[in-house]
Amino acid sequence: FGIAWGGRVCAAANGGFAGGRVGAGVAPGLVAGAVALGASGGTADAALIAAWNLNGFDPASGAIVSASTGAGTLDCTGLGTGLGLMQGTTLGAQPGEVAGNALAVVGNAYNQASLRLEVATDGFTDLGLTFATRRSSTGFATNRIEYWSGLAWSTLASFGSNPTAWEVQTYSLASLDSVGDGYLTLRIVIDGATGSTGSIRFDNFAVTGTAVPAPAGAVALLGLAGLVARRRR
Repeated sequence: FGIAWGGRVCAAANGGFAGGRVGAGVAPGLVAGAVALGASGGTADAALIAAWNLNGFDPASGAIVSASTGAGTLDCTGLGTGLGLMQGTTLGAQPGEVAGNALAVVGNAYNQASLRLEVATDGFTDLGLTFATRRSSTGFATNRIEYWSGLAWSTLASFGSNPTAWEVQTYSLASLDSVGDGYLTLRIVIDGATGSTGSIRFDNFAVTGTAVPAPAGAVALLGLAGLVARRRR
């Protein structure tokens, strides 16, 4: 499949920056970087909303993958017959997960193909997205992330993919907190493959966010209910 199996390995244990590249074209207010964050997400107080490790995924049984942690779907039907599996990575994985499988697309016939990610995000703010990726030397090098506004797809960011080693792409989606009315819909469009064996792999998708605290009035009512219950006892 034209995959370079050797090369640099991006360190995940110490949270350092990976040596990969992140493409230009980032929308205002969107932070992008190839950061090896492991399971910690983008910030110390970020909570995991949904994650996909792709281990056990069988494209022959269907192209829609349920989240392995949390709730959400990864819809790969837009990749058609180009969808397949290759060796995965633990880079960006949740604690205790093994490398297992990675989603793969092979061949320049699939330039402009896409996969879609959908997650309910009601009750969360400061959303974030991470995923691990790598490509072959003739693989998909000019990719983009788009979001659904309710009316049309709009580009969030463009990114490359390292041709020699896995890297983690990390994005702040805080600008989308009010988009989608509590439901996040993204798609990744792949492009730039120059050969019939050119490939790209994806693994360990994760959506994170900060839980919105309950309103002060609601907290006070809960406290009053607890006090009444204790007095009754």
